[in-house]
Amino acid sequence: MPSAYGDALEDRDSNLELAGQRAQQIDSECDAAVAGSSYAARFPAGCRATLLTLLDRSDASNPSNSNAFRAADTDGSFVLGGDQVLAMQVLANTPAESSMEYAARHGVVFGGTSAGNAVESRSMGAGYADSGYPENAMERGQALIYWGDNLSSDERGLSFGSQRIILDQHFYQRGRFGRLLAYTAESVGRYGGAGKLGLGVDYATGVAVTDDATVSRPFGASSSAFVDLKHASAPAWVGPRQTLTVRHVLTHLMAPGTGMTYDVASRRPSVGGTAVAAPRPAALPALSAKRTLLLGGGQNDTASSEPLRSLVSAATRKGPIVVIVAAYTDTAAARAAAATYATALRGAGWRGPVRTAVQGADRVNPGTVAGAAGVVFVGGDQSLVPNALRDKQFAQAVKVATTTTAVLTDGAMTPAMGTSYLANPDPELFDEDAAIAQFRTDYPVVARGLGIVPGYRFEPELTEGYRWGRLYTGAKAAPATVGVGISERTALRVGSAAPLVVGERSVVVADGRQARWLPGSNGALGAVNVWLSTFGPTSQVS
Repeated sequence: MPSAYGDALEDRDSNLELAGQRAQQIDSECDAAVAGSSYAARFPAGCRATLLTLLDRSDASNPSNSNAFRAADTDGSFVLGGDQVLAMQVLANTPAESSMEYAARHGVVFGGTSAGNAVESRSMGAGYADSGYPENAMERGQALIYWGDNLSSDERGLSFGSQRIILDQHFYQRGRFGRLLAYTAESVGRYGGAGKLGLGVDYATGVAVTDDATVSRPFGASSSAFVDLKHASAPAWVGPRQTLTVRHVLTHLMAPGTGMTYDVASRRPSVGGTAVAAPRPAALPALSAKRTLLLGGGQNDTASSEPLRSLVSAATRKGPIVVIVAAYTDTAAARAAAATYATALRGAGWRGPVRTAVQGADRVNPGTVAGAAGVVFVGGDQSLVPNALRDKQFAQAVKVATTTTAVLTDGAMTPAMGTSYLANPDPELFDEDAAIAQFRTDYPVVARGLGIVPGYRFEPELTEGYRWGRLYTGAKAAPATVGVGISERTALRVGSAAPLVVGERSVVVADGRQARWLPGSNGALGAVNVWLSTFGPTSQVS
């Protein structure tokens, strides 16, 4: 079925040609799967895939175009990708959808990819608002969803789609954890109780959902994620942008070869046929510091940065603010970064002197920060932080600064503040391949941090960097620590007062200390019982 492809008349011939190629591919793959298997005797003639001409509303309104769904020898239907909103504008309340529902009731299996995944849940994700992106998806109204309560409308998924699950697609690849968290949190407000279950399926990956009751048989290149608010606090939307704050969302990763299944009604996974109960969330380690410490998520190098302004406010004594840059491959780039932060500090209201230094090129030691009103430590790339920290004078300067004055860390220097951190190279922003790779068991490279905030691992640029996978593989690799993802232009402020989110976006806590890790046969990470909590601006992190 190519209904998500597009209904523009000028594209009709090329769309049908492309969809026909997909039908031939499915035919060939089905023949290969049947041949030599236990199914060969049941299907001696192999498989036959037929393209249905259902590209526009008039196609779907003509019953002859969808009669194949009612044929006795039809076993399955595959919905191709594209635009799920357009697909439902084509199919909703037509003879085609009626025939599809008839087929589903009579045992025909429905599958699909991308948009063909999305239409298979009644409550259907509809992309983003004009101002919405993966990085701000946890702001109310930025991630769009059609609830599907009114079947007479086309703002829904298929009439026979899952009523318990909200499906999402390209899940790790396009950094969509925030979007599914928003969908499921909104469903709590709409339906009460635990709301709907979220199921995010990654690129080139899939699962089987049977009778809207069980999820099983994971397959493909990666894994899929469950998002369950059954045990969570009541979702709240806080701050000027109405950003999601919710504690104790239970998540699981289902990978092939792990023996994992999931009961949708009870919201409980099983491994090897044995149900695994949800543990009671454990208390987080203390989040505190002797002086004000702003753990930045990156990109806090503009005068409008609220974390940078908070540093200026905290720098109450006389003396300079010192900007120290480390973990850059290129000294010129490091000096340029230092100059940018210095300019931003002045724009943020700092009237005193600003000094800059580059670790490895300049002499940086505890004397460099002596008498400073505040210090900004900026990191270029996490894979270069271990080399920087081997400079004992530099490491000592960081420790002295965090105990004597207000400090902002940003970029790759924020991870160094924890007990451990991932020393993998930083991915480019919006890097889809890296986003998938971060969920593989062989991904994490763990290094020892300075322990200034013990018990934690910090990960900057969470949402624009699509770094959700680092929270999970880092949790497996360093199981005694709690992961904290900090979004860009945001910081987690710790000190003598309660820890607080400062800035534009979110801080996400991933606690895998009680998790069960299940390495997949395809190299992807599987997991049961990882707690996620997300905090918007002005929220206390606890």
